[in-house]
Amino acid sequence: MRAFVNDVLRRLVGWSVVALGLVLEWRQRIRRRTYRASQSRLAARYAITDTTPILSFGPAQQANIEAAAAQYRGTVRFAMTSGSTSKPKRIFYPRERLARTRWNFIDAFARDSARMPWRRYSFYVFSSLRPDDSLTSLLLAEPRRPPYLATLQAPYRIHDDPALAELTAVHGDTAVRLWVLALANPGVLYSTNPSSLSTFLDTLHGQWGAAAAMVREFVDRPGQFDRAVHAAARRLVSRGASARLDRIARSDTPLTLADIAPAVHTYVSWAGGYVEPFLRRIAARLPARRYRLLPMYSMSTETPETTPCYRAGGVAFLPLAEGVFYEFLPDGADEDPARLLAPHALEPGRSYTMVTSDAYGLRRYQTDDVFRCAGFVGGLPDLHFQRRRSLSYSFTGEKLTGEQARLALDRLRDEIPALGGDHFMTCVPSVPGDGAVPHYRLVIVRRDGAAVTAPAGAAARFDVILAELNSEYRAKRASGRLGAMHGTVVSLDEFLDRLAGETARRQSWEAQFKFLPLYPRLWDAVDEDAARGI
Repeated sequence: MRAFVNDVLRRLVGWSVVALGLVLEWRQRIRRRTYRASQSRLAARYAITDTTPILSFGPAQQANIEAAAAQYRGTVRFAMTSGSTSKPKRIFYPRERLARTRWNFIDAFARDSARMPWRRYSFYVFSSLRPDDSLTSLLLAEPRRPPYLATLQAPYRIHDDPALAELTAVHGDTAVRLWVLALANPGVLYSTNPSSLSTFLDTLHGQWGAAAAMVREFVDRPGQFDRAVHAAARRLVSRGASARLDRIARSDTPLTLADIAPAVHTYVSWAGGYVEPFLRRIAARLPARRYRLLPMYSMSTETPETTPCYRAGGVAFLPLAEGVFYEFLPDGADEDPARLLAPHALEPGRSYTMVTSDAYGLRRYQTDDVFRCAGFVGGLPDLHFQRRRSLSYSFTGEKLTGEQARLALDRLRDEIPALGGDHFMTCVPSVPGDGAVPHYRLVIVRRDGAAVTAPAGAAARFDVILAELNSEYRAKRASGRLGAMHGTVVSLDEFLDRLAGETARRQSWEAQFKFLPLYPRLWDAVDEDAARGI
């Protein structure tokens, strides 16, 4: 009976989400029509003039942020972001900005619900189960136990219940997520970073026995669990949950998501930039004939970059976030304010870096994110993220870029099928401790539970491909100023220890870490006894 009541309430909440989406769709149309006037007001409000300099993130931009925080009378909070940088950035997030950022998610979710009525409107977010100082953690933090209706529509919020935190400490993240998904049977999965969802699915498949052990204990020995755990289960339970839990408990082989949470029909994830290997891995487990991928709009900790606009032909991404003043610099142009363009002045097919200003300290902030203008919707450019402009490294003038590394990795996968979508690969600069010349390293991150037999010659072939794409790299290799490409296969934990360091270990890699084709930081000397060479 409880499961039936919960599902009826979920349906009522879903109808309200659809109604809200219809209202918000009209609201967005009005905002598109008044866009130029609102941008003019924001330029005046933020005192942006023809001579205001363009600033990348550095001491001057950080000082602007600190000054804005110093003028705020409420509680001052900062979100930290590491991204592709070695030193975290402190981004000012007062209460109203956090509320506005949450509203961006609600707005997109509700409008998509109204456009494509779903079978089930509850959604589950893959994020860190431990608090940290990332923006994701600030957005999901619960000051008190989440309301009953909130956990029906958003079952991931139950993870803040102290009883669930204790379960996670004992059984691990994957086991508790499996239990919650089987109980709640949500309709939508959300993962800002597709590597989070991909890793969950891989771990579930590769370590099924450990993941299902908690469900088996819950089914066979329910008295071993605290009353608070059973109370949480009653708040989540949906029709068919008992049968799903029993099936998980009795299965010695991994079950599919269709068995665990059959109502899931959509997964939402960031789909731009360099995440294609993870999207392929997800698609292998969540086939397109049953599951729909809904691309997420562009959002960094520093600033919201685009907003989705749903149309009959798909989704467009517009520079329409509230309170953000947008300007664009042609890709490759000098950092000259005179070269900046308004959104309506962009040309379809050309690429631009986005420059933003806001009320929280950003003044003509060069995001370094390159977007291609795919066309226009209602006078606003449809912006598709391409790459990070500043992603590059150089030992001796070779200026190896992230785009060159991406192209080389794609070619390597095409030439060596064994390196397909099963493993994340990247390129990292390295300086050995034995006095040898510096070199780059092809790193393959081993999938959880998977045995890796690295193809012979993969690193050498990657070296040749990079030389074909970058003539300076080829010249430096020929002169001996750069050493030969090395290769290493490591586990996810080893990889994070090397490149995410203290941030990932102290907090959570899902919230803070980005998977890129090139990391502009040193791998340092690798212990070849602990990591297998290619």
